[in-house]
Amino acid sequence: MTDLLPRVVCMLAALAWGLLLWRHPTCIFTAACLACLALPLYRKLRGKCRLRRKDILGRARQAPLAGLRLLLLRHTPVYAYTLLLLAAMLAPLAALALLVAPQASSGMARLRELQANHFQIPPEWLAPLQQWQSSLAEYPRLEKTINDFFRNLDALLNDAANMLLSWSFDLLGGTMTVLWTLFLFITLTVLFTLYSRLIRVIAGRIFALPQPLLRRFVGAIRRALRAVMLGIALVALIQGFLCGIGFAVAGFKNAAFWATLATLTAPIPIVGTALIWLPLSLSLWFTGRTVAAAGLVIWGILAVSMVDNLLRPLFLRHGIKAPFLVLITAILCGLNAFGAAGLIAGPVLLAFAMQAVEESNRFYFHK
Repeated sequence: MTDLLPRVVCMLAALAWGLLLWRHPTCIFTAACLACLALPLYRKLRGKCRLRRKDILGRARQAPLAGLRLLLLRHTPVYAYTLLLLAAMLAPLAALALLVAPQASSGMARLRELQANHFQIPPEWLAPLQQWQSSLAEYPRLEKTINDFFRNLDALLNDAANMLLSWSFDLLGGTMTVLWTLFLFITLTVLFTLYSRLIRVIAGRIFALPQPLLRRFVGAIRRALRAVMLGIALVALIQGFLCGIGFAVAGFKNAAFWATLATLTAPIPIVGTALIWLPLSLSLWFTGRTVAAAGLVIWGILAVSMVDNLLRPLFLRHGIKAPFLVLITAILCGLNAFGAAGLIAGPVLLAFAMQAVEESNRFYFHK
């Protein structure tokens, strides 16, 4: 009974918080991931303030305002940590707004125009396609294969464009929702960081797990999150920047806008930024700018895709000791199950499962 009562009380506490936050599962998950990833930074800030606090205590007799300084110093790590989180999130958004905002209206107008036409092939593209189709009529099997390929490509581009438009409209149309989600995300991240040790203790009591085992699980998840940050977020930014260079050189007026869309599609396995630069290359080709179209395709394959093929496996496998095919499968399954949050949830769940297998092997080998 003495062992059961603390577990029941901890379960009631977890249930109370779950009832409060059950409508925001994605926000809770991403805030917990960011808190796990940034926890070492907070500990460093707290360690520096501890050293300073000892110095103030040693001079307390000579310093009349030592109590006030200690009070301020006690909360300094929390303030500094919160400001760093805000800067890390708001600085990229501000830079993005400055670069993309002047081009966003015309780019979104073009996407709305394509959506109104159901993303049909422009009339100026039809003449070359009809010539190709007539030349392929002598080879029925080849013609059928190419027609199926373009039909599938058209469906894929249609779905991708609709997804990007829905994201954009939701972001622009729900400003108050975005602000509330951002506030909740920052608050939960800070709370998860401040009470990380208490959360680990409560989890250990609920599941009757030793603290060293939970620390190993947290370490595995932190390494997976670091790999996701480098292998998905950083690589997507690099690919978007390279795409922007290619679009600007090719002569597109809204290069920054299309580069932003390429950054958003870069984490999608297999296709990635090709969802953006391939249709733009086709538009150049069918409007008679064959050199620019060929150059953009070559740039997309050799530069943009090469970054994805080299850096992404390197970063992901450095944090998650699994074959790259398994990692890609986990990301695809995460996207299918959880949407955009699956980019993080897939690798994290894979790292959790691998750590669970490792812990079970450790238990049986030392039994």
